[in-house]
Amino acid sequence: LLLQHEHLTDTQIAIEAALTGHMVLTTLHTNDAPGAITRLTEMGVESFLSSSAVDCVVAQRLARVLCPNCKQRTVIPQSVLEEAGFRAGADIEAYETVGCARCHRAGYKGRVGIYSVMVLSPRIKELVVGLAPEPEISAAAREEGMLTLREAGLQLVRSGVTSIQEVARVAS
Repeated sequence: LLLQHEHLTDTQIAIEAALTGHMVLTTLHTNDAPGAITRLTEMGVESFLSSSAVDCVVAQRLARVLCPNCKQRTVIPQSVLEEAGFRAGADIEAYETVGCARCHRAGYKGRVGIYSVMVLSPRIKELVVGLAPEPEISAAAREEGMLTLREAGLQLVRSGVTSIQEVARVAS
């Protein structure tokens, strides 16, 4: 493929491969999943090609996992969550770091992925083709069930996997 299309950019090659039925996994530097569509446009990909070639976008961040040996249960008040930019309807039970010999006093041991998945539904594809602004695409994706990185991270906080501080650090 590269020999036949030496004049094409890597982005154009990836789009052509996707359009011909190949599964293409690639990385783009964006803040969130909807930002990938804007980034493709900035890279010169026509909107109708993006809507045809892209089925799904996954934004990801790595967060540290709370040490299972020393994490301590706590309650995070709704006001504190909202001040930190998290939407929560009430206080949440969570865990916080302590630090022990097993985690070298860090309070964390290991990493976990935080994911935000945007599926390009027919509605979102229409928005992409119509060159809708990124906030409009994001709003449609959220209406269709996409969680932001912060929302997905908050689920990990609620389940005791990581801390609110860690989610705030990696998913700003």
